[in-house]
Amino acid sequence: MKFSQENNSNFFAYALKFQANDRLEEFRQYTQEIESKFDADKDELARRYSDSVNGLSAEEVNEVNDYFSDDYYTIEEIYVGLFRKSTLVSIYSFLENAMNRLCRNLARKNSYSFALNDLKGEGIVRARNYLEKSAGADFNLLNGEWSKLLKLNKVRNCIVHCEGDVSASKIASIAEMINATPGLSLRNERLITVERIYIDACITTVEEFLEKLYNQLL
Repeated sequence: MKFSQENNSNFFAYALKFQANDRLEEFRQYTQEIESKFDADKDELARRYSDSVNGLSAEEVNEVNDYFSDDYYTIEEIYVGLFRKSTLVSIYSFLENAMNRLCRNLARKNSYSFALNDLKGEGIVRARNYLEKSAGADFNLLNGEWSKLLKLNKVRNCIVHCEGDVSASKIASIAEMINATPGLSLRNERLITVERIYIDACITTVEEFLEKLYNQLL
């Protein structure tokens, strides 16, 4: 049985949307699972601390505090910090791949005269340029989500290229942007700190952006 061109087009649209939604839901579930494990580790650490200081003198409590503060720092600043930063990088990579995949599939479907790789630039900005030039995408309808994604792009670049150290980054005004963004902050005035709410917000933004983009072009 042969599918008509319309059926093929509908299947293509459905597949892209399904894959995107499925992957983003995986990000949500993965984040919830790992965060809950870290919370359990911190709760267990708090229980052990409470048991350890019971009946101790003030001087002995100070010694115990030093020991447990090191363990808490390891969980909260190192393990949780690395997890959240790597998750942001993965979310951005998914977004970039999703946009590139849309560009290439539309080019193949509609036989555009030029390819994505023919354009200068890279990442989501190049994909946007391609979709505007080839498919007539109207990003004025996506301004709200797009501005948030550009912030994610800057955060991702600072994490990847400078390990989250804004003092080593050449991105203009990144410190001010981070301090003005809910869920982001700077430790010691230079190291990016990511809260769970920012990861959740990024997943939602990517989801809403792709849904609007797919509905416009597919």
